[in-house]
Amino acid sequence: MRYNIILYIVLFFGWSFTSCAQESEKIKIGVMSDPHYLSEQLMDRGSAIQNAVNTSGKAISDVPQILDQVLADYLNSDIEVLLIPGDMTKDGERQSHIDFVKKLQPLIDKGIKVFVIPGNHDVNVPHPLKYEGDKTYPTENVTPMQFRHIYADCGYNRALKRDTASLSYVAQLNDKTWLLAIDGCRYKEYTTSTISSGQISRETEQWIMGVMNEAEQNDIQVIGMMHHGLVEHIMFQATFFKDYVINDWQRLAPLFADSGMKAIFTGHFHANDITEYRSPRGNKIYDIETGSLCAYPFPYRFVELDRKGMTISTKNVTAIPNNTNLAEDNKAIMQERGRYIAMNKLKSMGMKLPDSTLSLMTDMIGRIFVMHLAGDEIVDEELKKTMKQLSQELDSSVPVPIDNIELDFYPADNNVKITF
Repeated sequence: MRYNIILYIVLFFGWSFTSCAQESEKIKIGVMSDPHYLSEQLMDRGSAIQNAVNTSGKAISDVPQILDQVLADYLNSDIEVLLIPGDMTKDGERQSHIDFVKKLQPLIDKGIKVFVIPGNHDVNVPHPLKYEGDKTYPTENVTPMQFRHIYADCGYNRALKRDTASLSYVAQLNDKTWLLAIDGCRYKEYTTSTISSGQISRETEQWIMGVMNEAEQNDIQVIGMMHHGLVEHIMFQATFFKDYVINDWQRLAPLFADSGMKAIFTGHFHANDITEYRSPRGNKIYDIETGSLCAYPFPYRFVELDRKGMTISTKNVTAIPNNTNLAEDNKAIMQERGRYIAMNKLKSMGMKLPDSTLSLMTDMIGRIFVMHLAGDEIVDEELKKTMKQLSQELDSSVPVPIDNIELDFYPADNNVKITF
């Protein structure tokens, strides 16, 4: 009898220790997004690629060195998983996809589980180009089937389940955690150009809910990954930048939160931002958007995930061998781009303002845009001064509560601990 009691005690405490270990077991994850990588075989240092850089603001010609630096850091770290939520390539070039996977191969060989999902610049892209000297030449794109084949070792061969209506899949991160990689891109509709907005089909949504129901029945925690944002990351994003939030997000966000998804890793808008969303039923989901490796502030993340939450830290590439002033140079480019976007938006809205007022407003928006790209936006004294000056020029009859303005949604964006 005494031995039976001892056995029960051992089994009980053994089970308890195992259970606690599973509850607290951390998964170490890297996250990088939107590198827009163009294979070195498809460009030189000629004027054609430089024109593309100047037009888009994306540091495409610098991405190979940026990517090498980030992947080397991940390779020397202790991450077990690397997530890449889309736009791996500049414009879906087949050679870029092939060479991108080659760059990932050392991580795969080390045993790091790499998971990707397509972005709007990855599949069926019309007219991808090679840049040589001052000319461009057509090059091959990839079909959905070719994409799945090229990235076989980056999620698809590890999939527990695959969606037949899209490139979505679910994979196991550990015994009690699944990654649900959601393909919300509209590449089946592409004709002469890509489509920036995202849409989850009815068939894919049904498949997602089936996965979530099975996870709930088996006490599995689900973390999502999708190219498009699930919720807004800035005020009025769905109004002014609607293509960067998944279509029908007002219904999908509470649906995902209420079905038990705790967090979703996204990209697309090129900003480093985290937003907490709470459904009407009180369930929370965190949209963790990671900025682009082709533009300021060149961020990439490290995440420690367990059943209770996650700790997130962010690093930024500031310099590469070809450009020791990379971050500051591109910050100025992005600020000007934000100003340009604001100017076009205001004109399209039919706003007729004096030139001095329009210049002041677009300069302010350009600065806020850059702040949002970097995350953890703070209204500093210089910005308050500009806002007050703008309010005076507009002769607003309604006082603007400048001292109480908050640009950033909860929680912090770069370094934060999240509790589920």
